[in-house]
This record gives sequence, C-alpha cells and structure tokens, in this order.
Amino acid sequence: MRTVALLAVFASLSGAALAQSGSRVAEIWSAANDRILTQQDIWFNDGDFPADIQLLRVEAEKWPADYDVWTNLGWMEENVEDWDGALATYVRYRRQNPNDPDAALPEADYYNRKRLYAKIPALLEPAIKHKCHPNNFRVLAHAYENQKMYSDAVRVWKTYLQRDPNDGAAKRNLARCEKKLSGGA
Repeated sequence: MRTVALLAVFASLSGAALAQSGSRVAEIWSAANDRILTQQDIWFNDGDFPADIQLLRVEAEKWPADYDVWTNLGWMEENVEDWDGALATYVRYRRQNPNDPDAALPEADYYNRKRLYAKIPALLEPAIKHKCHPNNFRVLAHAYENQKMYSDAVRVWKTYLQRDPNDGAAKRNLARCEKKLSGGA
C-alpha cells in the first residue's frame, strides 16, 4: 500500500513539475528528497526495513541511474536476507546503465561476498579498461587470486598501480600474488 501511495506522490510531483519553472521545480524536488530521506531514517531506526525497501524501490523507479539509490536498495534487501531480490537489483542496475563504468561493481561485490569468484571477471574486466572506481580493480584481482589465477591477479594489480602508484595496499597485494605465481607460499 505504501508503494502505491508513494508512486502517486511522485506522479503528482512530476505532473506539477511540468507546470512550474525550473527553480520552483528544483525547490519542490529538494523538499521531496529531504522528506524521503527523513522518512527512510525513521523507518530504518524503527527497524521497519520492509518499508525502507519499498521506498527505495520507488526511488529506484524514479531515478534509474542513481548508483546510491540502487546500491542502498540492494544492501537493504541483503539485510533482510532477500538474496534473490538483492541480486536482481544489482543486475537490473547494471543492465540499465551500460555507460556507467561502475555499474557492475555492486553485482561483483555480491558475488565476492557469496564466494562466487568465477562470475566476477566477465563483469569487471570491461570496467577496468575505462576510468572506474578503484574497487573494480581490487575485487577483480582478489577474485582471480581466490581462483588461483595468479598471473591475472598480477596483471590487474599492475594495471591498477599504473593508475595509482602510491596505493600501499595494492603494492602488498601485488607482491603476495607475485610470490604465489612464482611458487612461493
């Protein structure tokens, strides 16, 4: 029931937005967003996670390219152990945002937490060819390492370190993978 009511509010705001000037529309959306965030906090603090999830679903429909909304939705679905729902959220975000270089990261993180490492390379190899969040490299390299694909892990760490040569953790991870690649423990 809450979802229907929230969709009606969004629809009416969208209709009102068409009739208003740009600055007035921005004020309306700013107030609506503030209220939504306040309500999310209230429901979260009250432990009403299903209500939060419903509101996030409405937001996701309104803002299909908002990374934070979609990752918050998936995270909340994971909190209530709706694993299939969370995965579907991450997959849908990736599919509807093909130009976002980080679109596959939430799905890859999900597979990483589930130790489904073999699913990660196909998702993140394309991302590291573009300007993307460093976690794309990190998750991908760890996925290769966990599959004992050390040469691929080394390649990804080296590629990342070309971009950020001062990342001490990446240097240590590279050294560990190189040691494993050469047969060391």
